[in-house]
Amino acid sequence: MIADHSTKSTVSIDATKAKKIWIHCNSCFEHYVNEKTVIFLLACQHVICEKCVTASLGRIPGDAPTYVCPICQKMVRGRQVNNALPSNLKGMFHPAPWHDGLPHDLIDSFQRANFKNLEKFILKKEKEEQKLDKDLLLARGVCQKQYLEQHRLRRMLRELKFRVRKISQQVKIKKRKLAQSRRAHRSISVSTKKAEKQITKHSLPELKSVPITSFVHHNNYSFDL
Repeated sequence: MIADHSTKSTVSIDATKAKKIWIHCNSCFEHYVNEKTVIFLLACQHVICEKCVTASLGRIPGDAPTYVCPICQKMVRGRQVNNALPSNLKGMFHPAPWHDGLPHDLIDSFQRANFKNLEKFILKKEKEEQKLDKDLLLARGVCQKQYLEQHRLRRMLRELKFRVRKISQQVKIKKRKLAQSRRAHRSISVSTKKAEKQITKHSLPELKSVPITSFVHHNNYSFDL
């Protein structure tokens, strides 16, 4: 039974708050039921929170303060919205004024204006949210493309690094082979020169020892041939 009473109490509180959800600051749209700030009903019939309104003290002690309405810019009197409101002002927030014989035309007009103002604000926020959702979807698409492109570039970079290492190894091998060829060529050149020198050295004496046959010179006989 205790649990049932607590459940009914919770539902009753929620229902009560739901009936007052339309009461909000016409400037920043802070809700009265959130109880985060003081809400004023101004004589210009705008509902403003203490954060959005500028208050001025009365000219004499005990004089009620005046407020500059941020909506219509008028200097007006105001009363805090709570259970201490005078009945004629509290009736403006009555959930069903026709049941108690209140002048519901004026009250309906006041409440309808606040409902429309709140509905306009909600629609604006919904459009902003839709735009943010579209922007978020677009941003996700761009990020996905950039991620894929980055992944592709990283793969290309890995392939290029592998090719560079492979080419470097090939260059080292070719340089080593070229150096070996040069050393072998130099060795062959040196050996060839040594061989040529040895051949020249051994062949010169043989040329000197070969006799040369010359003509035998006789006395000169003068006659016509």
